[in-house]
Amino acid sequence: MKIKAGQIFNLMDTNGRRNDVINALQGYLTILDDIQNEKRMRWGSMPESLAQYEFYRQAIEVSPEVFEKHDPYDELMETLAKYPDFAAAVQDLDSGWIQKYGARNQDLVQRFDLGIEDRARHYTSNLVKLGFTDENRKISPAGELLLDLKKLRKDALEKLLPIDGVNIVYLRQLLKLRLFDTDGERYYSPFYLAVYALLKRHRLSENAFSELVQGLSPYSDFTDIEQYVQNYKEGDIVSGIAVDIPTEINTDNRLSGTEFWRNFRNRKSKAAVEVYWEYYNLLFDYKENPSSVVIDGILTFYENNKAMLNKAFGCGQNIFTQRKGERPAADQFAEQYKEMFEGNLNIFLYQMFSMSKKLDQIREYSDTTKRIFKAAGIISFDNGFVELAYRELCACIFEEDIVKKKIAGNINEELHPHYEDYGEYEEGADSFFCDVTSVSEILGYYVEETKQVEDHIQKEFPGTVIDEIPVIVADKRRKEFNEFIDKNYPADKVKELLGLFSDRSNDKQIKDMVSPDATVPTIYEFIVGIAWYYFSGKRIDVLGSYNLTLSANFEPLVHAGGGQGDIVIYEKNQVVMLEATLMNANSQKRGEWEPVLRHSINLKVEEEKADTGREVTTFFIADSFDYNTINIWKAVAAVPLQSSVDKTKFTDNVVIMPVHSDELAVLMDKHAEYDSVISKVHKLFEVEKVHFDIDWRKKFMGEIV
Repeated sequence: MKIKAGQIFNLMDTNGRRNDVINALQGYLTILDDIQNEKRMRWGSMPESLAQYEFYRQAIEVSPEVFEKHDPYDELMETLAKYPDFAAAVQDLDSGWIQKYGARNQDLVQRFDLGIEDRARHYTSNLVKLGFTDENRKISPAGELLLDLKKLRKDALEKLLPIDGVNIVYLRQLLKLRLFDTDGERYYSPFYLAVYALLKRHRLSENAFSELVQGLSPYSDFTDIEQYVQNYKEGDIVSGIAVDIPTEINTDNRLSGTEFWRNFRNRKSKAAVEVYWEYYNLLFDYKENPSSVVIDGILTFYENNKAMLNKAFGCGQNIFTQRKGERPAADQFAEQYKEMFEGNLNIFLYQMFSMSKKLDQIREYSDTTKRIFKAAGIISFDNGFVELAYRELCACIFEEDIVKKKIAGNINEELHPHYEDYGEYEEGADSFFCDVTSVSEILGYYVEETKQVEDHIQKEFPGTVIDEIPVIVADKRRKEFNEFIDKNYPADKVKELLGLFSDRSNDKQIKDMVSPDATVPTIYEFIVGIAWYYFSGKRIDVLGSYNLTLSANFEPLVHAGGGQGDIVIYEKNQVVMLEATLMNANSQKRGEWEPVLRHSINLKVEEEKADTGREVTTFFIADSFDYNTINIWKAVAAVPLQSSVDKTKFTDNVVIMPVHSDELAVLMDKHAEYDSVISKVHKLFEVEKVHFDIDWRKKFMGEIV
């Protein structure tokens, strides 16, 4: 990615920024995959292609809670209704017809780009920034791997880290991510800087970490990066920036309203500038007449607009440090704030305003950077502080001196087998950035270097062989997750959450209680797993059973996909699969009937092929049920069913038991009956089905709940 001098980088375009960024990227990539590989459409705009229109249409369909307002799209659809032939061509994605006859409706064709195709380009530009597609939105090998994680092959070092496939893909791409100057020569690698800073400092405040990572660029001076990182304090990133003072600001006189509004702008809020203007005049009143009355006016106004003024003129810190209502003597006030008032007030305020705006931009863009960094799974963001997770492993894998050398440099000075210039490094789906490359290859580790890292790791785990370390680390993480559940998700909170999902107006409350970084359906799967953990008497390994990608802090990020159940719990004598959905009854037949049945069949066949002797049971957890769907599942339990993975294999007695969220909340207290309930489910499905009782589920659940 190339950036201009003075530009603050961002990893997700402003017009496409949202909290659930990893889910968004996964969704955008999935839509592109459908457009390119299923619909066989070339990326482009009207009239040459309908791909960008189709992308936007699917995006708002898949995420209606995110794209609640889409007036340009709605208005275009209303207009299209007046042109039935054109509307039919759009409906059928018939770009041939539109190319042939579109000239008759040139104004209509042009409207597709206003708020529809342009937004599709904005949203998909985020995939380009992370190497999941090239500039022409062709899905890269790295993007294809994210879509099909079964193809992921971990190297020896990746196997040591207790992170999943999605984490690995993001870790690789972030390690390859470079920000280049406009010439494509000098570069800066923000993720290497992040890892290096956490190796040097162990623990940083989130603000300091964000400023360090987000505030640097390929134009920065990295000569003494070690000392810079070691000594960094919040706000340092803007303390030394040069501010060009406009000529009309460089005066000791009070500015006119026109002059002030021209230089102290806020594009998002005119009301904010009105506050700035009133604040400015109060300060100038003091400059001209430093009295206790004016001081009281300044501090009263400041107290009433504190957050806004600190953000605009204080770099996020308190401009005035007195407690609310406290009024210092005139001489004390003059001494404490002499830097503001002794010199040129206009220049002082403009400098503070410029630095605050720069810092605000850094922190704004760093919010998305943080969310994407979370997906790598090795950086912990917790209670306002940032640390490396699995520090003993990461400190060995990411050797400090090697990481330091990769923070910044000049690409023309490097000797690397994979690339010689910016184009080979980043441009095109076959570039180094877009290709599938393991962590060891990215770090430049070969057999000898990898062996040295493994030896170093073994010293951190004395008395073990290298193959035992992933098991030790995974077991430690499982115990930490169980402690995390006990602390953050006591049974009563889980029950409360289960009761909220049925009403989608509760979505914001759910996100606030769990994580803003995930969609509500993803959070539902996460909570269902924790509820089942309580139902099992805390005996199951729920962390190892999730098909969810979690952050280093155990926050749900995205459903990992991969053609398997949401949660698959392996125990010595049984396997339980949980399929959780928030689809309403009307959507279940279309969206859940086949995949849930397929996952259940394949899991049972897999167990039978391996001759494990374990009993397989699927539980379908939802807030409502489509009776045709759940009755068909029960009806086919004794019918021979074919595996979709191995067409030569069949199985029968596939058990899929529907359980309502409210019933799951009750089951949480019945952990003494866990095995008994699962056994009863099997007996229920083994009953002769000569007479089909439509109330079979209600009667059964009434007995056990």
